[in-house]
Amino acid sequence: MTEPVFVMDFGTCFSAAAVVSGGEVQLIREPSAGSFSWPSAVYLESGWLLAGSAAVQRRNRNPAAYRSELKRYLGQDAAIQLGRRGYPVRELVTAVIGALKNAAEVTAGTGISRAVLTVPASYGRADQRRRELISAAEAAGLRTVELLPEPVAAVFAPVMGQPPIPGDLVLVYDFGGGTFDTALVRIGDGQHEVLGSAALDDCGGLDLDAALTSSLTASTGGRLRTASTGEAGPGDDSAALRVKLTIADTARNLKHQLSDTTEAEEFVLPDVEPARLTRQELETLAAPLLDRTVECCRELLKSLDVAASDLSVVVTVGGSTRMPAVAELVGHAFGRPVRRADDPDLAVVQGAAQWARSHAVRKVPALPRSDGTTLLRWMTSPGRLLRWLVPLGVTYEQGEPLARVRLDDGTIWDLCASRPGRIEQVLAETGDVVSKDRWLAVAREQ
Repeated sequence: MTEPVFVMDFGTCFSAAAVVSGGEVQLIREPSAGSFSWPSAVYLESGWLLAGSAAVQRRNRNPAAYRSELKRYLGQDAAIQLGRRGYPVRELVTAVIGALKNAAEVTAGTGISRAVLTVPASYGRADQRRRELISAAEAAGLRTVELLPEPVAAVFAPVMGQPPIPGDLVLVYDFGGGTFDTALVRIGDGQHEVLGSAALDDCGGLDLDAALTSSLTASTGGRLRTASTGEAGPGDDSAALRVKLTIADTARNLKHQLSDTTEAEEFVLPDVEPARLTRQELETLAAPLLDRTVECCRELLKSLDVAASDLSVVVTVGGSTRMPAVAELVGHAFGRPVRRADDPDLAVVQGAAQWARSHAVRKVPALPRSDGTTLLRWMTSPGRLLRWLVPLGVTYEQGEPLARVRLDDGTIWDLCASRPGRIEQVLAETGDVVSKDRWLAVAREQ
C-alpha cells in the first residue's frame, strides 16, 4: 500500500494543506475557522507556540507575542522576538507546519512521514531557504520532504474554462501574498516540462497592502498615524500594535471587497470616519507592482527565446489575481487567452496534490551484476542519502525500495532492487553524497 503524502503550500499570509492517500485527495480544514486557508502566524502563550487561527484570535491579548508573514523571514540569521524571547525562524515555521501536519493525520486517520512542500521559483538549488524549510518540516516529524516549485504545482490546478491540453505552451502567472513567480511550461500527456522560471521576492499582495495602509493612514488627517505610533502617551506600545494590526486588516478587507465591487468602505476605529476606497484607486496603487510582474514574465520569455504569440494560454493563480485589473493587464500585455484558477488561493496546494498522486513516488533499479555477492549502485544524479529502507540481513524482493535519496534538484527517489536478496553491508550512511559512480552497499542476491 502506498504511504500517504502530506502536501503543503507554505504561504506568506496563508498556508494550505492536503493529504494524498490511496489516489484520493483531501484538503485540510483549519479546525477553529473551518477554512482551508490557515494563517501563517504564531502566538506565544505560556511557553507554547500556537499557530493558525488560534494565533490570530489571541494576538490582541499581547501583540508583541504574535508574528505573521514568517515566509519572508526565511534565510535570515537573526532571531524573531516573541514577547521577551527570541526564536529561530525555523522553529516558528516548524510550529505552522506541525499544526497542519497534525490536522492532516487526524483527517487521514494515520501517521504521516512523507511530504511535498511547495516553494517559490526563486528558491534555487543552493538557496538556504530550501534547506531551512526542509529542516523545519523534518523537525515537525516529516522524515521524507520533497520541494516542488509553486508555478509547477499551479499547472496541475483546475482552471476556469478550457484547461490546457498536451502540446500547449503555458505561461504561469503566480501573484501571491509575498512573492511573484512565473514559469513557462510545456504541457505533456500526464507529465509537463518546465522550460524556465523567474520570480520577484519583494512583489506580492503584502506590498500592495503596505501601500494601502500608508494611504489609509494619510487619509485620516493623522489620527490613525497617532494611534498606530503610540503618540497618545507612554505605555501605549500594545495599543499602538493593535491599531497597526487593525489597519492592516482593514486594508486587506477593502482590497478583497473590490474584487467584485467598485467601491468599498471599512470602519477602522469607532471615532474615525470610515476608510473608503474605489477600484480605480486600488488599481492606481497596484500599477507599479503589476508592471513589475509583466516585465518579469517578458524577461523570462526573452531569455527562452519564446514570443508571446507562441503561448497557448496564460494561467493566473494566487490570491492577488482576484483583482480584475490583473486579467485585463495580462491579456493586453501578451495578447493570449487568460485562464484563472478555479480557486486562486488554493490552486497551488490543489495542483501539488494532483502532482503528488502520480509523481511523488519515483524508483530507479540497481545496476545489474552477476549472481551472488555483489556491490550495489544506481544510475542517479548527485544527491544525498536520506536513509536505508531495508535493514541489514533482511530479505528483500525484486523491485523493493532499499534506500531513499534527495537529489540536488530537490526531488526524492527510491533506490530499488533489481533482483531479490539481502544487504550484508552498507557503504554509505545517512547524509552521504550519492551518485552513479558510488557503490552504496554489499548484497547477497538470490
